[in-house]
Amino acid sequence: MSKIFVMLMAALLLSSVAFAGGIMTNTNQSASYTRMLARDASLGIDAVYFNPAGLTNFNNGFYLSLSNQTVIQNREITNENPLLNSSFYEGKVLAPLFPSIYAVYKYDRLAFSFGFNPVGGGGEAEYKRGLPSFETPIASLVPLLNGFIPVENPEDHPFPVTGYQNDIFFKGSSTFLAGQLGVSYAVTDIISVFGADVM
Repeated sequence: MSKIFVMLMAALLLSSVAFAGGIMTNTNQSASYTRMLARDASLGIDAVYFNPAGLTNFNNGFYLSLSNQTVIQNREITNENPLLNSSFYEGKVLAPLFPSIYAVYKYDRLAFSFGFNPVGGGGEAEYKRGLPSFETPIASLVPLLNGFIPVENPEDHPFPVTGYQNDIFFKGSSTFLAGQLGVSYAVTDIISVFGADVM
């Protein structure tokens, strides 16, 4: 008995270091998310994504949800590299279409579900001055060029380099779409299970 307990405790402790998704993983998979950020226990149609085992709580019948979000954001990046001309970079993010499509057919203890939405990316970003990672290699040339020809007096340097100019523009977009087909089953009135195939 104690071995089983120790193994369960180890599994619980190690599960905290497992990371799902990443910086580009979207969590706003429903228009309802904009009103309530904690959708994990949803019993609405967006439970197809957030709580699929909970679909067994629906009444018998067919349910369909089509929703869209428009995302407009300002992104600000600061970089403390002293060689850069500026430490502040501002970008605009636009995603006019961020759809969520959910369908459920519930019959007795079974619920068949389908979901389709962007799971990563989903927008376009534009930085009119580029990004710090683009400018850093150019800025690093200034001290490198000054130290290339050693002289005792810096004013006697044949090629004095005191600064740099650049004209960088960055515009990028990415969208990762995914679909999900699943089946939920009510084992008891309070316990349900779910299995799915993700495309």
